[in-house]
Amino acid sequence: MPKQIQTTEPLPQLLLVEDSHTTHALLTKYLGRNYQLIQANDGVEAWKLLNSDREFDLVITDVHMPNMSGHQLLVKIRKSDDIRHKNLPVIVMTSAEDNVDRNLAFLNGANDFLIKPLDEMELQARIKVHYRLSRTIRELEASKRALAAQVTTDSLTKLKNRRAFFENGGTALELAQLKKSELSVILLDIDYFKKINDTFGHQAGDEALMLVGTILTQMTRPEDTVSRIGGEEFAILLPGVNRLSAAVMAERIRATIEGEKFVSENKIVPITVSIGIASYAVDYSDSIDHLLGAADRRLYLAKKGGRNRICVNDEGRSSFA
Repeated sequence: MPKQIQTTEPLPQLLLVEDSHTTHALLTKYLGRNYQLIQANDGVEAWKLLNSDREFDLVITDVHMPNMSGHQLLVKIRKSDDIRHKNLPVIVMTSAEDNVDRNLAFLNGANDFLIKPLDEMELQARIKVHYRLSRTIRELEASKRALAAQVTTDSLTKLKNRRAFFENGGTALELAQLKKSELSVILLDIDYFKKINDTFGHQAGDEALMLVGTILTQMTRPEDTVSRIGGEEFAILLPGVNRLSAAVMAERIRATIEGEKFVSENKIVPITVSIGIASYAVDYSDSIDHLLGAADRRLYLAKKGGRNRICVNDEGRSSFA
């Protein structure tokens, strides 16, 4: 019989903030079998590690250390804008016998407190409880992010949906008004989409939508919002882009889609798009809905003018000449 390959999951990572080699050795002895301990000698070093690519499940920190104390580190963690830090369980430990450090630690957001010398059974029990808490919080946050993504994502193309377009558009328009900067919208529609569905089938239609979505993603910047806002209609929000640059981009998109050899079930399916363009600085829009409406008028003119073309103004022009 072939040998079965056993896979072991990586050990949970605990950040130990402690400048005492004796305490570090003791905690490694107590916890090293079930956890991976990453040591920082003070709060400064710990903060750098927390902001690295590592995913820590829990922090154990001494109070009295050089450069940055455990109390100062705890305050930075709880005041951080990073949700990973805000919810990270932190256990504070000290050898002081009075309640000053204990009270201050809990006031600053500590989850638990330990007195040195550490008892092995108590330490393991408390670490186990807070590690489970950490995993539960992380799973809840992941579920929240997934749910938020579903609400703002088109299920077929994985682009942003209409809701996300208007949310991002409202924010971008406010910023353009505040900074007196540029903002443009490209609205495009797949030509004769119903004919594609009727002639080649709905699977081909879905594949065509996904192909256009992929092309738009590849041809835009990370700061742009590419959305499928309904049926075969797509909208692109372009912060900091004027009408001329938007028109250049739109023509490149049109030409790229026209030149794409799309094959569905061994049949070549021709795809072209019509595009309307609107810009905040030219159209004086006071809402993203108004700006999209201007682009929609020009999309209609592009279709009326023969399709597979762009339109930059209400006279139906495809250029500024």
